[in-house]
Amino acid sequence: MKFKPQSEPKTPEELMRRGNEYRIGERQEQSFGKAVEYYHKAARRNYAPAQYMMGVMYECGHGVPQSYREAAKWYEKAFNQGYRRATSAMAFLWESGLGVKRSRSLAIEHYSTAAEGGDLRAYNNLGLIYRDRNSPEHNDHGAVVFFQKGNLKEFQPCQCNLASMYEKGLDVSRDCETAVILFKRSARQGNLSAKRSLAEMYSLGLGIPQSETVARHLYLEAARWGDPEAVAFLKDEDFEGPSYDSIPPRATTPMEMLALGLRYLDGSTIGLSVPSAIFWLESAAKAGSTAAMFALGQIYEYGYGVERSSKSAMKWYKWGAEKGNGTCAYSYAYLYEQAGLVDSPQVCLAMYQTAADNAPDEDIKSDALYSLGLFHSNGMGTEQSDEKALACFCQSADLGNASAQYMAGIMFLEGNGCERSEEKASKYLRMAADQGDDRAVEILSDIAN
Repeated sequence: MKFKPQSEPKTPEELMRRGNEYRIGERQEQSFGKAVEYYHKAARRNYAPAQYMMGVMYECGHGVPQSYREAAKWYEKAFNQGYRRATSAMAFLWESGLGVKRSRSLAIEHYSTAAEGGDLRAYNNLGLIYRDRNSPEHNDHGAVVFFQKGNLKEFQPCQCNLASMYEKGLDVSRDCETAVILFKRSARQGNLSAKRSLAEMYSLGLGIPQSETVARHLYLEAARWGDPEAVAFLKDEDFEGPSYDSIPPRATTPMEMLALGLRYLDGSTIGLSVPSAIFWLESAAKAGSTAAMFALGQIYEYGYGVERSSKSAMKWYKWGAEKGNGTCAYSYAYLYEQAGLVDSPQVCLAMYQTAADNAPDEDIKSDALYSLGLFHSNGMGTEQSDEKALACFCQSADLGNASAQYMAGIMFLEGNGCERSEEKASKYLRMAADQGDDRAVEILSDIAN
């Protein structure tokens, strides 16, 4: 894509906007280095939002070498001007002792100041401090109060953490049904801790009808991100999840980097920090973790704590797909197809095939096979072939994909790519109907009559 040349910005606000354009890749070719250049120009003119963004760039290591010490220097400049997000950022550094001398009292003081101004991260991280049973500041009531403030703003870390208070009956009457509602809201926004907890609730039938099938799907979703607890569960291995850490653990291997990045993103067992999450996930990805590549793609595709960016998401998905990660391949093909970024169906077809061949679980494999069936059926990127389409639909259907079950049933009913067979059509349509497909129910009724 060619970008039109623009006049050089002059005011701090204009410099800040130009920096954002380079950072996000909007109206400018993405360049973290150029973003830092413009943020720095605005920051030198004492513009607090730019000073804060300089801190963010140093914390996540974008356009500059990662440095908590440098991040603290810039956050403090913005903090001294009363910039709320910088107040919360400094509180995070004081609580964790990253780049500054650790001080929980300063962390609580400045999280409280940020919380008074409505800062969502402050709500969550204050709640974590008060929930810490090993801390002299332990106060379950205080934790519930701050988690509830974030919940009222639909902030997914707070929803998950408040749900855990209801699940355990901490300062509130134990209420598993309320916990399930909150876990669902948080899980829909991508929170891995919420997905795991919700999976456990389904598995045990706590606050919701028991369903091992739904539980497995949720564990699979978390496992695709490389979530250690979900991966261990699916392998039937013992795993003791981490408790709250005010001081982050060392991370030297790709798996440790991935796990730490996910914890920073979730904000359930360590202070929430999206810049730190991105730094550790990128470190894991650069060390070869394709799960981290998928996680980064998801973060940018759905805007988990960052601006949504299909371009950034596709960059990470493509990298993971090239290294054989089936989930990345499927996500890349899906975005490629849905976002309308390019016109070549051959690329989608090849990626869906990679996904089907390298799928980590039956859900991804069935979705990839269903998409391949549509491409063969419609002759997209390949010669039209009802036979190949039906083969893909049947494989996907047998793995539980309701849409594929419906398509296979229709093809057997109409004799497309096969001999007509009401028996086989009824088999697949019944499978789809059992999953709630009203079209299949209607056709089965017509066949019976």
